[in-house]
Amino acid sequence: MTELFSEIYNCYFQVIQSLVTQNPCLSEKELKTRIQDTCFAESVLYLLPRLTRQEWGFYEKRDGYLHTRLSADFYVPLTNLQKAYIRAILLDDKIGLFLDEEEIDSINHAFADVPPLYLPDDFYYYDRFADRDDYQDPAYRKRFRTLLSAIQNHVCVDIHYESRCHRRLHHSYLPCRLEYSVKNDCFRLLAVDLRRSPKVITLNLSRIREVMLTSRTVRQPPDLNRLLQRAYYQEPVRILIKNRRNALERAILQFANYEKSTRRLSDDTYECLLYYNKETETELLIEILSFGPMIKVLGNEAFLGQIKERLRRQAAQCQKG
Repeated sequence: MTELFSEIYNCYFQVIQSLVTQNPCLSEKELKTRIQDTCFAESVLYLLPRLTRQEWGFYEKRDGYLHTRLSADFYVPLTNLQKAYIRAILLDDKIGLFLDEEEIDSINHAFADVPPLYLPDDFYYYDRFADRDDYQDPAYRKRFRTLLSAIQNHVCVDIHYESRCHRRLHHSYLPCRLEYSVKNDCFRLLAVDLRRSPKVITLNLSRIREVMLTSRTVRQPPDLNRLLQRAYYQEPVRILIKNRRNALERAILQFANYEKSTRRLSDDTYECLLYYNKETETELLIEILSFGPMIKVLGNEAFLGQIKERLRRQAAQCQKG
C-alpha cells in the first residue's frame, strides 16, 4: 500500500487509472506506448514490469494480450491513510498559494476525524538555503495567484522587479510556468519577453514587487520547452546511477524538473542525461553531490570540472577545520 500510495497524486496514478478503466484489453507494446506518452521518459522502466508481471495485480495475460482484472465501474473511495495525507498537505504553508482559507477549513472539517499523517516539524532539511520565500505573506500570495491566472489564460502582465543590486525594473512579459526549487524552497517564474525574438527569462517570486494584468492576450503561446532547449548547453550532464538504497527512484524525483533521458545499462546501473542551462547549473551541481557515491558524473567536461573544483574547496575547508 505504501509504495502505491506514494504515487497516488502524480501522473503514475493517473495513467494507471486510465489504463485499467478505459483499456480492458491491450498488448504489451500498446501499454508501453501509453506509459511513454503520458508519463516521464524513464517511467516505463518503473511501471511496465509492475503492470505486466502481476506485481500489482491489475492485469492478467491471456492469448498474448493483457486483460484488466477490474470491472467497468471501478472506483476507489478515499482511505483513512489518504485522508491523513491530505490533512498533512493542508498544513504545508505553500497550500495557501492554491487554496483560500475557506477551502482549507472545509476540507479539514470533512476529514476532522482523521489526524494528519505527519506534521511539518517532523522534517529536518539539512541542505536548504535559509532565505526561503515567505508563503504566509498576503502580498506574495496575491502575486502568485495573479501569475497563476495569467498563465492559465495566456495573459501578459506588467511586472515590477527588484534585482539583487536593488535596482527596480519594469517590463511586460507573458508568464508561462511557475517552478518550485526544493533546494532554495522558493518559486520562480518562467516568462517570455515578447518585445524582441521570444526569450525565456527567470524571475524569483520573492523579488517581484508588483504584478498587474494587462489587456493583451496571446492566442498561441510560444513553445516554452523549445525555447528552453535553445538555452541548454550543447552537452548534457551524463551520470551513472547505482540503484542502491532506492537511488534510481530518488534521482527521478529529484531531477523531475529537468529534461532527461534514462536507459538501463545493467541490473543495478542506469545512465541518465540531464539537460540544463547556465541559470540552473549550480543548483544541479549541488543536487547531484547530495547523492554521494550513488551517482557518478562522467561528463560533460565543463560540469565535471566544476564538480572537482567544489570538492577541492570542500576538502580544503575540512583540513582547515
